[in-house]
Amino acid sequence: MLRHKQTRSQWVGFLLVVGFLVVVLGATLWLDGNPEFERVTSADGALTVEGSVPGSVAIRVIQDKDASSQAWTAVRGDVYVIEPDGVWLPAPVSIVMETLEDQGPLTIGYFDTELGAWVPVDTRLDAELGILVAQTYHFSHWARLLARDVQMRTADAQELFADVEASAPPGVNGYQVDLAYATQDGDYVLFDEEADRRRCIQPVTVRERSVQTALDRTVPILIDGELRSANVRAIVHWEIGSGCSQLIDPQPEQTRVIE
Repeated sequence: MLRHKQTRSQWVGFLLVVGFLVVVLGATLWLDGNPEFERVTSADGALTVEGSVPGSVAIRVIQDKDASSQAWTAVRGDVYVIEPDGVWLPAPVSIVMETLEDQGPLTIGYFDTELGAWVPVDTRLDAELGILVAQTYHFSHWARLLARDVQMRTADAQELFADVEASAPPGVNGYQVDLAYATQDGDYVLFDEEADRRRCIQPVTVRERSVQTALDRTVPILIDGELRSANVRAIVHWEIGSGCSQLIDPQPEQTRVIE
């Protein structure tokens, strides 16, 4: 009889704990499922984040003084971090930045820590209001980037892609190559996503993991029509698994190159 009462008491305690967790989880989902419109601006007024965000996300916009003081290939003006850094949102919000005079065409971009490069995003210019507007699902380091037209010569691109293929690790099911450039050491800006792709010619049976590597070459590239020497980084996203006998390009002629 005593054992029965103890078992029943344990079950009641267990159900109370489960009920409490369900209530907490439900409240969290309710907050995240009922977003509120927020508008947060940096102290200098240069960057504003606005849009509907979950109630659990407290936005802050802070100037990164250390990053702003560096000499960048493409960054114009200051660098800002939108906190919580790294958070992903269920719906996009707007990043609004003031334009800069005498800086040339600008775009908004963020720093991708995994790629180790600045990534320009689609940006709309409102010349009347003097602002740049972009959309994002995530928070990170953001800045104005100089919008440049960057191209590689066909022979240089083919040589680089051949070096990438030769460096393939064992068990490769496929890979994707993104290209970034830098006119000074360590300062890369993405200019061509999915510049080259390879996939197994036959169906893949095993996928184990993804691995990222980087391959650097110093080559002449066209920057806004001017041929300049620059560092080009091939950022390679490998799919490792069962491997295959032959890798093919599923979408040829996608690379932005010149003759």
